[in-house]
Amino acid sequence: MQSLLLDEIGQSVIGMDSNWRVTYWNRASERLYGFSAAEVLGMTPIDLGIVSSLASHGPGPTGQEIADRLAQGQDWSGELWMRHPAGREFPVHGTVSPIRGRHTVPVDIVAISKDITDRKHTEAVLRRFSAMVESSGDAIIGADLKGKITSWNAGAARMFGWSAAEAVGQAHHLLTTRDAADFSDQVTARIRNGTFVTGVEARWKHKDGSLIDVELTVSPVYGQDGERLGASAIARDITEIKRLKSEAAAERRRLLAAQEMAHVGSVEHTLPTGEIWHSEEFARILGMGPGESPSREWMLERTHPEDRDRVSQVWRSLEAGLGFADFEYRFIRPDGRERWLHSRIRSVNGPDGKPLRFLDTVLDITDRKNAEQILEWQARHDALTGLPNRYLITEVLQSFLDRGARPVVMFVDIDRFKLINDGIGHGGGDKILMLLGDRLLKAIRAGDTVARFGGDEFIIVCENMRMRAAKLLAERIRDCVRAPFEVDGRQVFLNVSVGISLAGPDETAESMLGGADTAMYRAKSTGGDASVIYDARMTRQASGRLDLESDLRQALDRGELCLNYQPVMDLDTEAPVGFESLLRWNHREHGLIMPDTFIPIAEETGLILPIGGWVLRETLRQVQQWRDEVPGAGDLTAAVNISGRQIVANDFPDIVEAAILSAGIDPAAVHLEITETVLMGEPDLPKESLQRLRRLGVQISIDDFGTGYSSLSYLKWLSARTLKIDRTFIRELGIDPHGGTVIELVVGMAKSLRLDVVAEGVETQGQLAELRRLGVNLAQGFLWSEPLAPEHVPAWLNTQTALPRPREFTQRQA
Repeated sequence: MQSLLLDEIGQSVIGMDSNWRVTYWNRASERLYGFSAAEVLGMTPIDLGIVSSLASHGPGPTGQEIADRLAQGQDWSGELWMRHPAGREFPVHGTVSPIRGRHTVPVDIVAISKDITDRKHTEAVLRRFSAMVESSGDAIIGADLKGKITSWNAGAARMFGWSAAEAVGQAHHLLTTRDAADFSDQVTARIRNGTFVTGVEARWKHKDGSLIDVELTVSPVYGQDGERLGASAIARDITEIKRLKSEAAAERRRLLAAQEMAHVGSVEHTLPTGEIWHSEEFARILGMGPGESPSREWMLERTHPEDRDRVSQVWRSLEAGLGFADFEYRFIRPDGRERWLHSRIRSVNGPDGKPLRFLDTVLDITDRKNAEQILEWQARHDALTGLPNRYLITEVLQSFLDRGARPVVMFVDIDRFKLINDGIGHGGGDKILMLLGDRLLKAIRAGDTVARFGGDEFIIVCENMRMRAAKLLAERIRDCVRAPFEVDGRQVFLNVSVGISLAGPDETAESMLGGADTAMYRAKSTGGDASVIYDARMTRQASGRLDLESDLRQALDRGELCLNYQPVMDLDTEAPVGFESLLRWNHREHGLIMPDTFIPIAEETGLILPIGGWVLRETLRQVQQWRDEVPGAGDLTAAVNISGRQIVANDFPDIVEAAILSAGIDPAAVHLEITETVLMGEPDLPKESLQRLRRLGVQISIDDFGTGYSSLSYLKWLSARTLKIDRTFIRELGIDPHGGTVIELVVGMAKSLRLDVVAEGVETQGQLAELRRLGVNLAQGFLWSEPLAPEHVPAWLNTQTALPRPREFTQRQA
């Protein structure tokens, strides 16, 4: 019966003699260790291999310690690691006891063991769970049904400051800010009903009194019998998250306020959920009504039809992974108003790299677009007349040329427009320009273009026009301009000069405009009120003049300018009384260039000022040198031609005085010669400058007298000392019976005004005889000498039989 009972129990029972040989092996041992009773009887556990030795597996008693306890008649109980014949090791809990008393069975030791593998696994799992709970950064807290704390992990200690010993046994009021205030009735009810609760936010206390924002996950806890024992709460510190969320919300409010002030709207499209969020400013910009959602379909329906395909393409590109888009399009608001929108879309990708959300900011740029259109129009049109300007007309002309048309360009310029501006004011001049623009528009063909090039210059571009038609149009333009213009109650009459350029091979807009401009200036040079067709020779002439101007700017520094001197003779004694300096240019490539070629260029460019200053200084220096070195030449005078630009310059008297002082010459020997035409072209001569020159003692001579129309009062006001009769009158002496009439009148006037008279260009004895008969006392010309180089003058002076004598002029006698 006892044996049957031992076979039926669930634990291994092994009987062994004093030598550890098996004498009994129940069925549980067979199941546990894998050997039948027949196989193990008489064998030790070591022989069977279920233990390798009696040494302990890990911490615990050794086999010797077990044997010693048995020898002392004591039991041993503990855990051992055993080995199955299949090779696996497993833990058992065993009890080894000596047999006390005398029995008939050969059993001295009884070993009872039980497989504790499942228990060990459960313990390991529990240990891992405990370690996880203790190492968690979250607070894990257990409480019973009355709210008393039953468990408190390390995370709770770190989060709230109380140790487990301080917290366990305390009521939940230790943490909550007021009695159950942080647990809503709903949460409490759900816990009582055994419902899992998550995402509950609460504010709990720290040991130091500070408050901590936590997010709670609360679940009920049950006993083995299914009875609810309490609840477990996992508390996560979200104080920093709450702070960041608060800052983000504040930042978002500021961003929305800034967007509202800047009139920038924003919208977000979340692709997985289809959720759309938009700002109030976005709704205002688009004119959205209450409840309307700015879905992509809604937006496309209201996009301007001409921009709809482009906007759709942008969205397709974004969905394909473009990442960013920046574009402008027109939007039709529900009230029918058209607005220009500037959209900047950025995509936010998910973990798979595909777009997850689109962020779109929208700016209403209608006002800017309108302003741009106005600015673009203004940039391409003349503000005064509203006509196309030079930039637009250049584009029009170039477009004709690009498509193979043969355009004609006409450059129209008002003659003497400065005089008109001076006469009626700039306001009146502006009205003239507007009226002229209207007349030109009426004179041209349909399809032709009129533009204001600038100032009083207009451009007309005609497509496919031949030379004869161009001439007829130019004549029609000049005719329409001749009719009087009514400006502020007065009639103004105009003439225009027209330059015509016909398209040739390889023409550009610039070349045609340049040709028309050149032709127009050629028309003006003929006196105006004319039309001229451009010829390539005009450009070559202009180019040559430009090269000459460029070379003239360097001529003085290169030493290419020089002076020749022509003597002024006393007709009574036939002795020289002075010299007039004559400027020459020895060009390094073109040789000698006469003054009538380059002096006009110097006048126009302002180069006459430095050149004229050099001429003055060099003439006075050279003449004074002859006065000092040549016997009998001590009273020679120096005559220097002065331009209009020089005499009106504020510093001209200073330049004259400096030249006199540098040369050491007597100011009375200095004659500044100003042509009569220059005087007439400068009606407002600086009185102060002339007075200073008179105070210096220099003499003023009027050159080429008779070619202009000087009044006697003008001569007196200038305090001129000498009149020089132009050579054109001298040339008629001895040829025309009336040739001396003008000279006779000039001499008579000069005597009445006590002026000296010098005759220029005397070449024959007949002319000399006539001059003496008419009473002219001074002359110069080829009859006595051609202009001499300065190094030849002393020798020429020495050949004169009579020495110059000082003259006492009637002015001084007066």
